[in-house]
Order: sequence, then C-alpha cells, then structure tokens
Amino acid sequence: MHLTTCTLLTTLLTTLTIAAPAPAPWPAPEAALEPRAQDLIDLWKNKNFLDLKFTGSANPGDCKNLPSNFNDIASSGKAKAGFRCTIWVDSNCRGTGFSFNQNPGSASFPDWINDKVSSWKCVRD
Repeated sequence: MHLTTCTLLTTLLTTLTIAAPAPAPWPAPEAALEPRAQDLIDLWKNKNFLDLKFTGSANPGDCKNLPSNFNDIASSGKAKAGFRCTIWVDSNCRGTGFSFNQNPGSASFPDWINDKVSSWKCVRD
C-alpha cells in the first residue's frame, strides 16, 4: 500500500508541476522615446515667398543653425500651422530675434535681418 501511495503522490506532483503556468516575466522598463523632429519653418531666398526654399525640421523649442547653403540669404518666411518661429542674425539663437507665424508669415524681413539670418527656433503658438 505504501508503494502505491508514493507512486500516486509522485504522479500527482509531476502533473501539477507540468500543468502550472510559467511565472510572468518581469516587465522590462520602457525605453524613453525620442521626440520626432517635425517640419516647423519655411524660409525663402527672396521676398514674397519666392525662389529657393528651405524647410527646417526640429523638435519644438530647439534652436537650429541654418545650413551653410542657406545662411545669410533668407528674405521671407512662414511658420508651420500652430507654431511661432523666431529667426536670429547670430548663430545659436543669440542676439535680437524677429518672430512670425504661419499666417500671414513675413513676406519681407526687415532690413536689419534680411539676408542675414543664421539661426531659428519655433515654439507652439
């Protein structure tokens, strides 16, 4: 009888061990997602939104320097919908800035910054 009880207990424990669900894995911490840069500003070489166009992409609030092929040539600009952009004569968004939004934008930058823009930054309007 003792042998039958031992066999029965061994069989029962083996069945329970096999049938028991595996423990849930410990959740891995979520990786912080980087905000995706978005198109925020359009600048044109000539006034009235004409000629060569530069579209700047960044995260809202980030200062960006213009690429060398567009540095010191912008004469008009518009922010993308829902944003207000500021442009600066100096790199790294330093010095006096000039701001505009999407509508109407700025069809002609003031003389003091026309063809002198070196950096820009856009924020939610």
